[in-house]
Amino acid sequence: MTHIHGVYPPHADPATRPLEAYADQTMPMEHGVRLGLFLPSESWAEYPTLAPTTTEWTYDYNKQATLAAEEAGFAFVLPPGRWKGLQGDEINWRGASLDTVTLSTALLEATSRITVLTTLHTNVFNPVVAAKFGADMDQIGHGRWGMNIVSGWGVHEFEPMGIPLLDHKARYVYTAEWLDIVRGLWEHGVFSYEGTYFTIKEATVWPRPAQRPRPLLVNAGQSYTGMRFSAQQVDYAFSYPKNIPTFRDICAEVGRTVGFVGNKRIIIAPTDAEAQALAREICDKADKGVLREHSIAAGAATRDTVGELFKTQADYDRYFLADAFVGGPETIAAELAAWLLTWRPHGICLQFYNCLDDIGHFAQEVTPRLAKLLGEHEYPLLLT
Repeated sequence: MTHIHGVYPPHADPATRPLEAYADQTMPMEHGVRLGLFLPSESWAEYPTLAPTTTEWTYDYNKQATLAAEEAGFAFVLPPGRWKGLQGDEINWRGASLDTVTLSTALLEATSRITVLTTLHTNVFNPVVAAKFGADMDQIGHGRWGMNIVSGWGVHEFEPMGIPLLDHKARYVYTAEWLDIVRGLWEHGVFSYEGTYFTIKEATVWPRPAQRPRPLLVNAGQSYTGMRFSAQQVDYAFSYPKNIPTFRDICAEVGRTVGFVGNKRIIIAPTDAEAQALAREICDKADKGVLREHSIAAGAATRDTVGELFKTQADYDRYFLADAFVGGPETIAAELAAWLLTWRPHGICLQFYNCLDDIGHFAQEVTPRLAKLLGEHEYPLLLT
């Protein structure tokens, strides 16, 4: 390993100005569950519908939502990464979105306790660039940053940029090399690498990240291959709740303890009846073209078979809000507690409809009920 001497000028020497003052990881794998927020940093967020909503994709709104989540004791926020929207009948879903690196950097400066998990596509960012961005964000946040790794998604996002999307298994071979380089740079500051996809010669990242031994790593893989990569390579898997049993079996085979963060849509209102009415309006005014396009991009259907997937309104409803929790505070707390006690993930990333309003409602009315229900089963709600 090559060492570079004299990196810092005298006035910035770590002995007197700690540019590499390491901190412990901010989300240890404790017994219990932590709350997170899936940020609405894309147009129409996770709800491609023309039903009225107060949610906005703007920076100011996402900053307010993050501060509200921090105040409510949430452990993390996660901004999704998108490069092109999906055009439906009336909506260009996610057609406007905030870049995750600039957004995360601003949010780290605006907050003091909450962790920001930045989504980075491995086929878009060179690993040296990603390592540098990550180290800088971790320094800005004083050890409150983590990386959510995505190896690719729909071809429609990357084709306009001229970026090829490797076949599914090859993506994870590529990402394994990519992550080797990122970790090597974070650990040593100077790193060289020779692989199938990358040749790196004495690349440098100074300063290194603030966290010891390194920033948190999350992988958003949904397939068996993606979950196996998570079990082998990262700290937490971010995946659909239905994948928890399979993922735990994979971890047992691999011989590693890796956390699991699930996601849940929450449709909350003061009463069950109002929440059900809101959910009905969301589905009735959903852009059916967007839902069809999403099913194709996600691999659930093809142009030839998408008509078989969506024959009735009930089919659209199931695809759109299949596993959402809908109700007033008492119902949401009970259903969420039952779900958490069944699967016992380490984290749950919540997706609200009227995001900022719903965070306040959730914190005031749901959180105390949820903490009590979980505490009765010795599975604590870990608020920050």
